[in-house]
Amino acid sequence: MNKETIQRRLPIIAVVLTLSYFAYHAYPRASDSRGFNFHEFGMIPVIDGGRYKPIQSVAQNALMVITHRSSYYDYETSKRHPATKWLLDAQTTPLPNADDLRELFPINAEKKPSWSQKVFRIENDELLRFLDLKHREGLRYSLTEILGDGKKWPEFVQHAQEVRSKDPKTLSLFDGKVHELATHLQLAFQLASHTLPLSIPNPDGSDQWSMFRSSHEEFGEKLDKLPATPDAKTYAALRKLFVAYDQVNVRNFNEALAAHLAELRTESPANMRSVRVEVFFNDFAPFYRCLEIYAILALIGGLTWFPSEWSRSLKNAAMAAMATTFVFHLFGLVVRMYLQDRMFVFVTNLYSSAVFIGLGCAFVCIIAELIFKNGIALVIGNVTGFCSLIIAHMLSMSGDTLEMMQAVLDTNFWLATHVTCITLGYTAAFVAGFMGIAYIMLGLFTNKLRGEGSANLTRMTYGVLCTGMFLSFVGTVLGGLWADYSWGRFWGWDPKENGALLIVIWIALILHARWGGMAKHRGIAVLSVLGIIVTSWSWFGTNFLGVGLHSYGFRQGAMVSLMMIDFGFLAIAGMGLIPLRIWTSFRLQSHASAVGTRPNPTL
Repeated sequence: MNKETIQRRLPIIAVVLTLSYFAYHAYPRASDSRGFNFHEFGMIPVIDGGRYKPIQSVAQNALMVITHRSSYYDYETSKRHPATKWLLDAQTTPLPNADDLRELFPINAEKKPSWSQKVFRIENDELLRFLDLKHREGLRYSLTEILGDGKKWPEFVQHAQEVRSKDPKTLSLFDGKVHELATHLQLAFQLASHTLPLSIPNPDGSDQWSMFRSSHEEFGEKLDKLPATPDAKTYAALRKLFVAYDQVNVRNFNEALAAHLAELRTESPANMRSVRVEVFFNDFAPFYRCLEIYAILALIGGLTWFPSEWSRSLKNAAMAAMATTFVFHLFGLVVRMYLQDRMFVFVTNLYSSAVFIGLGCAFVCIIAELIFKNGIALVIGNVTGFCSLIIAHMLSMSGDTLEMMQAVLDTNFWLATHVTCITLGYTAAFVAGFMGIAYIMLGLFTNKLRGEGSANLTRMTYGVLCTGMFLSFVGTVLGGLWADYSWGRFWGWDPKENGALLIVIWIALILHARWGGMAKHRGIAVLSVLGIIVTSWSWFGTNFLGVGLHSYGFRQGAMVSLMMIDFGFLAIAGMGLIPLRIWTSFRLQSHASAVGTRPNPTL
């Protein structure tokens, strides 16, 4: 195969490789007949956080909160295990005060107790010194290490109780980390003591399920005379599983598990279908896969900016792979909507807004690249897609991303109209801002903006800004109508409302500056970069204030991180004010001005 043929077929090769990557991660895992079937165990349905879900989701969400990973890594054996194994270890190793469970699960000396597993992430040096722990690679510690010789534990518990009574916004960094560790320990204790999740259905078929521990107190002494009710049958099945796992009896565990799941599929096929979809979604992790592909394509797209005989082929291949990744990105959102039973509602919480913004950025940049074909939108789309999914990944560390909706938000109509529209407005503002960053960086350090390059990039930015202006304005008006419907007033100067209005005002300022001739190409780029700061404040900042009707949670330390990122964008905007004679793309024009030729007045 000659070089021309390879170049012509490179987009097809890129699509095949991208599809193969997604197919590899989407392929269902085969049951392991030689060991415990942890994957199938994850399909057992429970209720946690107010919603019906597989127990795999409970295990993964808990591990994400505690250790910032969705699986358990054993540092002693250097092996990675599924989250369901960690959960089973915890639920069959009673805590010292769990006397009612100790009889059911006597500690097996041949099996390491779960509290010796290094899962609790502690990165604060002051807290490590307080607990007499040494800094180690990985920053993960076990419950045994945290308890130590028992001398520091009462002091830690007392301090955690004092911190809990304080306003979260007034906590010092040390106090915040104490509260965080105490919360993680409490979650682990609840799982180990079988107070979470709710795993036993009520006999009347209602969604008010109960915990395994309470059922054990009710049925534990009359196993031979259990009633033929759903709660009794589920308790007996789970008891068999836990006892078999505690006794390291692989055959009994897998056989009891297969029988229990077969009965559940017969009794409630619709619910089990939803459970299987969620387990598939957890295993596939489509947004994390898209994140990885976006990062690779951003680097490949950057290579196309350097002229070579392969530039055009690489650009076409990257575009084809980006479009394929976009389809899987959209697929992930559709599956989320199915699991939440909210079709056409793309955004339900802060996490999903980050995922949706990444999807919107990719879509806008694909359209822009098809129109202008300069490779700039290709890179911007992949960079913004990657950044938004990184933000989503960080947000997933706070727990269940499919959490139940706040009561004030629980309306599909307004979620599908106002929230979608306003989030698309954020998307357009971010894309325009990153186009402004591209203008500044390409102008300063490359020749790519010479000739029509500067004008084309400004046209791209202008078109996105106009779209953002329309979406933000309509979304703000729809938000006012929703507020009038819910709270009886159209506008209340709430921080979230002010933030949405600021986006409209800022984009209007940029457009009027262009129409009035006050801002040329460079001015629009600089103002668009500053628009990222305005938009990030409306998107994130108002939620972190902890005040107002639109505040749905406060995250310790998040405001500091947001301010540091915004200072970075402010610095980039400042770079845009460097005199044009220093910019690589415009040095020739500056030289022409010096010898008497009029420079380009549009810059």
